[in-house]
Amino acid sequence: MEKCLYFLKMKKVSDKKGRRMVSVIQEKSLKGKPTSVKVGYRDIKLEWIKPDFKTDTLTDCFGWYLPREGKIQIQNSLDNQEEANTLLHEILHAIAYGSGLNQAEGPLKDEHSEELVVNQMTNYLMGAFRDNPWLLDYIKDNIDNS
Repeated sequence: MEKCLYFLKMKKVSDKKGRRMVSVIQEKSLKGKPTSVKVGYRDIKLEWIKPDFKTDTLTDCFGWYLPREGKIQIQNSLDNQEEANTLLHEILHAIAYGSGLNQAEGPLKDEHSEELVVNQMTNYLMGAFRDNPWLLDYIKDNIDNS
């Protein structure tokens, strides 16, 4: 598995009026790819790896969510659009797992159903973000009720 080098950087986060809200530690790889994402109560590690045909790791998909290990693995050689789509896709799997939607009596208990729903939601969200460039900024600007 390919290793990434990391560095930590302090970042001050301010609201629209310039008021300091919090200081957060931002971790990034030297390649500029994120190394973790918070989903619900969990901090999920992001690993950007090379597909491995000997172990059958990521040879038939672009990424996967490993809930027991608390990580998402994504192929490291995808183009930007596929990489963003795959990251969102795997985050939606983490949401399905964390919220119990894919548990025994949940609506996504069947693996095929979960994949179908996650894939369609991801593709439509990515389309909405791409076709409405203002949308993500609007959501970020209005996520807090202040």
